[in-house]
Parts: sequence; structure tokens; C-alpha cells
Amino acid sequence: MLEALHPRRPSGRAAVWIVTAIALASIGTGIGAIVTQPALETGGALGDLQAAAEFSGTIVGFALLVTAWGMRRDYRLAYAVAVALVFLAGAHGVAQFRALSVPLVVLSVGGLVVLVTTSRRFTRSSHLDATQVGALLSIVGVFCYGTAGAYALRSGFDGVESIVDAVYFTVVTASTVGYGDVHASTDAARLFAVSLVVLGPATIAATAGSLFGPAVEAHLARTGRRATGRRARAAGEEIGDEIDAESRIVVLGAGETIRPAIAALAGRASVTVVTGEASAVTLPDGIEAIIGEPTAERTLERAGLETCDAVLVGGGEDDQRQLMAVARSVTDARIVAIVDGEALDALERAGADAVVDPEAVLAAATVDALRDTDESVGQSSASAASQSG
Repeated sequence: MLEALHPRRPSGRAAVWIVTAIALASIGTGIGAIVTQPALETGGALGDLQAAAEFSGTIVGFALLVTAWGMRRDYRLAYAVAVALVFLAGAHGVAQFRALSVPLVVLSVGGLVVLVTTSRRFTRSSHLDATQVGALLSIVGVFCYGTAGAYALRSGFDGVESIVDAVYFTVVTASTVGYGDVHASTDAARLFAVSLVVLGPATIAATAGSLFGPAVEAHLARTGRRATGRRARAAGEEIGDEIDAESRIVVLGAGETIRPAIAALAGRASVTVVTGEASAVTLPDGIEAIIGEPTAERTLERAGLETCDAVLVGGGEDDQRQLMAVARSVTDARIVAIVDGEALDALERAGADAVVDPEAVLAAATVDALRDTDESVGQSSASAASQSG
């Protein structure tokens, strides 16, 4: 009865959906603000803020869609950025002074509440190597160089009178758009513009390659290995799918649902259990236990996830989605999840190669036993497990 007095906390999926809704609302409100009149006409600095909010709200909306994608993969950085952007989206709704921005403000307030209550569900780190950090810093450096140089040489440009003009010139020139409304009128300004044309596109290309190149390469390699494995299975070749004493299996979580599977694997393969629970000491003999956060990269490195033959995931549905997202980014090994039947489809979409419902397997085996059809017990039990190809 006491549990009914405590409302259930929103899941990570609810946070992703609310951020997506706020993103779409921000885009729609920004577009609507451009074609409608504000409820309160203002001038001066407040008028400039109102005019800027008309188009920048749309940009915030698209940025929120990107953060929602990152949150779907449980990135902590995406969550932190989403919190800031949701607050900014609400501020845009207030600054626009329009009736159509009221839903955006309400959604933003509700979204902040949901994000605060789900902060612990996003723990996946998004580490950048030295090359990627340097590429990002170079983008910032080129932008600062262009803005400061254009403003310092504003007397040599036709159309640069303020910092905003300098920012506009830098973005247009570095991106090679070149509208031509701002142009250099002196030799010093022309040489500066040439340097910005050379540095801008080269820096953008190098940054895009360093940030997205490794992810694309890993995805293509993973897809190729899966296709090769499917072709080998279709041809009846041995590809090492059978579990033997030399197989390495990493188990993420040690809850009550997954412990029978851990006990069954003991002695048949080399099993490493990663769990944040102190109850790992009760695991069967011969099972290696690693105490630590299962989503932490250092913990997974200690468990040897990159070189294992298979991964077994336990826990609740939201925890499993997070664990599978982390595991899939580290290893190409087969991932099997043990969960109740209601989450079968969701976990297959999340990246599991197979999802097993223990209750369905037990029920099928019991029915066959009552029918006295021993030969079909294994077949009926296997049908209770879902295999995704």
C-alpha cells in the first residue's frame, strides 16, 4: 500500500519522447512566430531579443532532436545538453510573446521535471580522443579568429559595423556560402578573407571526419561481420556459435531472473559477471565477478567485453536497453537478453540478437510434460525464445 503513495519515476524512454516533443514544438513555434504578430509589440533591446527568438527557436528545436538521438543511446552528455536546450526552448517561448508559444512553455517546464527525475538513467560516457578534441577546438578557434579579425578590420569591409556583422561574415565565408553582401574593400581585408576561406572549409572537413569517421567505420565493419556470419550459417559452416569450455561469456547484471542462467553456464564456459550489487559473492564457484557499474567503460574493459564470444543481459527493460546500447558500441558479439514477454519486441529493436522469456519457456515445457511428449519439450521451449536475425 505504501508503494501506491510513491509515484513511479518516468523511464528513460519517457525522457527521450518528451525531449522529442519539445523539439517538434520548438520548431513549429519558431516557424509560426515568423508568420504571426506578437501579442506585445516591443522595441529596443527587448524588441531585438524578440526578433532573434523568432528564428533561433527553430534552431534550438533541431538541436534538441540531435540530443534526443543521443539520449536514446543513453549518453550522459546528450542528457546534459538536453537540459540546457529545454530550458532555452522555454525561454524562447516566453520571449516570443505569442499565444502559440504557450504549449512550448508548458512542455518545457514539464520536460525539465521529467529530465531531473531521470538523470540517473543516462550514464554512458561519450569520450573523445585527442584528435577529436583538437578538431573541436580548431572549429572554435577559426570562429573566434574570423569574428575578431573581421571586427578589427571592419573599416576595410563594406557591411561590417558590429559584432553581429562580424559573426555573420565569418559563418558565411567559412562555410563557403558567400552571399556577397559583405565584401572587402582594402588589401588587408582581402588577405584576411582569403585566410578565412582557406581555414574555414578545411577545418570543418577535418572536424567532421575525425568525429564521425570512426563511428561510420565501426558500423560498416560490424555490418560486414554480421553479414558474413549469416552467410556462413546459411551454408552450414562452423562459426564457433557453440558454447564450450573455451568460450568467454560476459554477463551484465546478477538479478534473480538471470541467476539460473548463470548457474547453468558455470563449468560449461568461462563466465564473467559484471554487477554493481554486493550480492555477486553468492555466485556459483568458478564464476568471475567484477563489482562496478555495468555501463562504465573501465568496468567493461576489465571484463574484456571487446574480446568475448557472447553477452548475456539481465535486469529491467530500461536497464537492459541501456546495457545493450553500451555493449553494442563495444563488441560485435552475440547479445542475449532475459526479460518478461512484454518487453520482447522493444529489446529486439534495441539491438538484442535474441530475447528469452523464462516464464514462457517454463510454461511451454510444463504443458509438454503434462502431455507426455518429451521429444517436443525442447522444440516448444525454443519457440518461447525470440531470435532476431
